[in-house]
Amino acid sequence: MPHPKVKISDNSGNEVAVTSNALDVNIAGGASIDIGDVEILGHGAIFAFTQNVTDSAVVLTSRTCKHVDIMATIANTGIVYIGSSNVSATTGIALYPGDVYSVDITTTALLYCISTVSGDDISVVTYY
Repeated sequence: MPHPKVKISDNSGNEVAVTSNALDVNIAGGASIDIGDVEILGHGAIFAFTQNVTDSAVVLTSRTCKHVDIMATIANTGIVYIGSSNVSATTGIALYPGDVYSVDITTTALLYCISTVSGDDISVVTYY
């Protein structure tokens, strides 16, 4: 599938120039800067896994990513909480069965999970 074309315009509606994949920006007063290579792409890799959640906070399986979607499995009987290393069964993002949490993040190792019912699961999809 081809990537969509994006046009960047200034306040007057003039299209901003791109030369050899470099974005040329003219600053008010006549100055000009080259901010480097510009490339807009979708995600190049998708990875999915399921992780068991206990009643003790554990770090998510480590995956480098740009974005992650986390869903509390529909068959769960408890509430799963997603947060930082100090997440508890009363803090963080509460996911009831079927709920999804999405976040832009560089690694899933920054996220921890805990459940009110040991043995619940989360489904995780990472995009890179």
